[in-house]
Amino acid sequence: LDGTLLDRRETFRRHLERQIGRFGDLFGGRSTADQVERMVALDRNGETPRRQFYEQVEENLELPGGAAARLHDDFEAHFPEICVATPNAHRTLHGLRGAGVKLGLITNGRVLMQDRKIDRLDVRRFFDVILISEAVGIRKPDPRIFAAALDALGGVAPAAAAYVGDSPEPDVGGARRSGLVAIWKRDAFWPEPADADWT
Repeated sequence: LDGTLLDRRETFRRHLERQIGRFGDLFGGRSTADQVERMVALDRNGETPRRQFYEQVEENLELPGGAAARLHDDFEAHFPEICVATPNAHRTLHGLRGAGVKLGLITNGRVLMQDRKIDRLDVRRFFDVILISEAVGIRKPDPRIFAAALDALGGVAPAAAAYVGDSPEPDVGGARRSGLVAIWKRDAFWPEPADADWT
């Protein structure tokens, strides 16, 4: 989902711009563009857990005490509202469905947040199976979550399935160790994984 169907970087930038607008009292009227760039750097493409991210924002941008909690609550409430799909996501999914390909979605994250993103992007209709790590109790790259998806798709053999993702370890590494064809969706943030079957 994140970084593959969801244009996570564009969505996050939009969220930060709107968040700074909503909390002008915390940011003290400083340049929005400068604040966004500093926050994007702290975010590490979503690798920093959200609470920790906002604690770092409060400290590094020298925001008033308590800002982290307010900004985190605002993230929880509003981030999914502005989700942007990656270019051609809908066309690609529509083409795959039209070709009779079974489609599954595996995403790490919390059910409430990931479900809202999926619905905002209007992609639920394309998938036969959607597995969210919190609901399953397993996270990528654990091979068990890939196996669960294949079972839910009707017992598809791993070698007969391909997995597409942007993250080298959870997506490409996890798929490879699970016996699936691993397809890396190119992303400038990540170094190209050497073990991807396709890019």
